[in-house]
Amino acid sequence: MKKIIFQYQIILLPFFLFVSGCNDETKVDMGQGYYYIPFQESTFDMTMFGGNGIFTYKNNFTVPLIFPNITSYKYDSRYIIVKQKFDFTETKVLLKSLIFHPNLFEYDKDFVLIDEKYVMNVPHLNNSGLEDKYVDSIMHEDLHIKKMMEHKENYYIIDKTKHAIMGPFTKLEFDKKKRNNASIDKLKLE
Repeated sequence: MKKIIFQYQIILLPFFLFVSGCNDETKVDMGQGYYYIPFQESTFDMTMFGGNGIFTYKNNFTVPLIFPNITSYKYDSRYIIVKQKFDFTETKVLLKSLIFHPNLFEYDKDFVLIDEKYVMNVPHLNNSGLEDKYVDSIMHEDLHIKKMMEHKENYYIIDKTKHAIMGPFTKLEFDKKKRNNASIDKLKLE
């Protein structure tokens, strides 16, 4: 019996080392209630969501503002600029958690980049497969998400003082928007 337990531990040890060591990033406070949150094991354990994003908090829940995968961001006292490589799979998991299992994420129509009709008129589905189909339909119908999928690489500007999110933009749209505002233009993405 000891031999079996020992072998089991050896097999799982690399998995645990990989999971615990695969992300060195930490949560970044961007000011005025905005945060960059990297992959979090506790979130993954609860929801299977393994992406990163830009979030705010409301009523002790996390409100997703910019969906995964954030590849670059910069911020100052007023603005946050973000480059996102859209991740269909992680966004789908996030939306499913947001809509059907709101134990961690909360919808806020002023921030979340999907039409509120998809969240306010949720059908009562008690089958994971039907939930997946519903979320998949949102991802192919919602204008913001369709735009994110079409561009694949998206850019955003968050005005922290107005609590406004602009985007998703293409690189050309983003550069034009930045050039028209000297405060934003001084922020450079890598």
